[in-house]
Parts: sequence; structure tokens; C-alpha cells
Amino acid sequence: MQATEASPATPSDAVDAARVAIWRLFQEGYVDEDMATASLLAVDLGTRRAQRKDTKRAVVTDRLSATTAPRMRER
Repeated sequence: MQATEASPATPSDAVDAARVAIWRLFQEGYVDEDMATASLLAVDLGTRRAQRKDTKRAVVTDRLSATTAPRMRER
């Protein structure tokens, strides 16, 4: 198999490209069914962890901006 395709531009494209690559490796006999399944599960787990991390980061950022936002001086 040749790596002639361009690298994906976004993370979701990277995930889709990984899934397609795993499927191709399975179809061509480079990996067995167990290995393909484990690989797909690893991709999904990584995606979920990244989403959870981004969600936590957004909550912390919102809380920090609410507590550290500059306040108007009263006259």
C-alpha cells in the first residue's frame, strides 16, 4: 500500500482517514479481525478523550474568565 493521499486537514478528517486505513489494512490481510477491531476501538477512545478534554478546558476557561474579567470602576 502506498501513502499517496494528502494528510487530512482537520481532526475529524484524521479520524476518518484512520478508520479507512484500518479497514484497508484489514481487507488486504495485513491485520486480522481482532487487531482491526482493537485499532478502531482505540481511535474511538482517543476521540472521546479529546472531546472530554476540550469540554473540561472550556468549562475551566469560562469559570476563569468570569472571575478574572476586568470590572468597571464605579464613580
